[in-house]
Amino acid sequence: MNDEIEMVRQARPEAAPYSREARLAARRALTGPAPRRRRPYGIALAGALAVAAASVVAIGTLVPGTRDAGPGSVSTASVGGQAPVTLPKIAKMSAEEVLGRAADAVTDLHPRDDQFIKVTSETMYGAFQVSLKAENGDQVGENRYLYRTKRAIWLSADGTRDGALKIERLAPRAYPGWPLPKEANEEKPGTEWNKLPTCGRVSDTAYTSLKKLPEDAEGMRAYLYSREHGDRPADAAAWTAVGDLLRETYMPAAQRAALFKAAATIPGVTVTEDAEDAAGRKGIGVGRESAGVREDIVFHPETYELLGERGIVVDEKEAKAPLGSLVASTAQLTVSVEDTAPEVDDPYVRCG
Repeated sequence: MNDEIEMVRQARPEAAPYSREARLAARRALTGPAPRRRRPYGIALAGALAVAAASVVAIGTLVPGTRDAGPGSVSTASVGGQAPVTLPKIAKMSAEEVLGRAADAVTDLHPRDDQFIKVTSETMYGAFQVSLKAENGDQVGENRYLYRTKRAIWLSADGTRDGALKIERLAPRAYPGWPLPKEANEEKPGTEWNKLPTCGRVSDTAYTSLKKLPEDAEGMRAYLYSREHGDRPADAAAWTAVGDLLRETYMPAAQRAALFKAAATIPGVTVTEDAEDAAGRKGIGVGRESAGVREDIVFHPETYELLGERGIVVDEKEAKAPLGSLVASTAQLTVSVEDTAPEVDDPYVRCG
């Protein structure tokens, strides 16, 4: 995931470039068993970036978006990039009702310990770059853009075998209300393969690890609130934890049902009927507001299958983006079980 680590270098050009070893250490922090620190409305990479440069704020956040413009095109929009979408309309259905139906609809692929879970997805998240003065750490600049990918990840079911991650970089887009920075187009669209080594550790998001989580809503709720959340409000952190447990993982049916039921008890969670995922599929959004953004998990309106996530600005001042604009989006396209994962030839990957 060199692209996210590169954001740190761009945010602080006076710092020496990070070695490949440092980048690999950050990648292991992303894929290892330690809990990942998350930012609102998506997959945040703050924990890994802290490995590379703790003094620099540079965060990639992932959640639901629009269809891609194709791998050969690069956005040249000056400000905004996308027209603001309509503000979410709160539905009369309760979160308990929708998430209860999602819990009732869960199924299980029952992978063997020696197999792999493969998840394919489409993502759009905010890339945030902050420039700081070297002498005192004061902020002297900030820019943002929307970083877009198609991803395929292979994860060992029991966490003991090396996995693989394929990232297809799509054309970036301007963050709503912000000009598209030149840094956004420095890394051209293309495909990158990453080896995900276990290094002798079993990930806490492996299927067998997730199977050890509580099977009842009360126990799962206690688990969500027990996770480290720093200075973030407990309810916001618990909602983020729900997304973390669903994104690029595969929870066993009993735990997934408990997760949905527990999520319904988090204060502030409501339902919208006009949600859409990154693949353009219409659905029901269940979410809450945090840092000026409504963070929705999107479900199929009939089958209640998980479709993806999205982030919509509901407080322009707090989010620093136009009201109603789409700032994050994902689509979970397929989840399957495979006997093997692609072998990635990366001689620089090592443990220790």
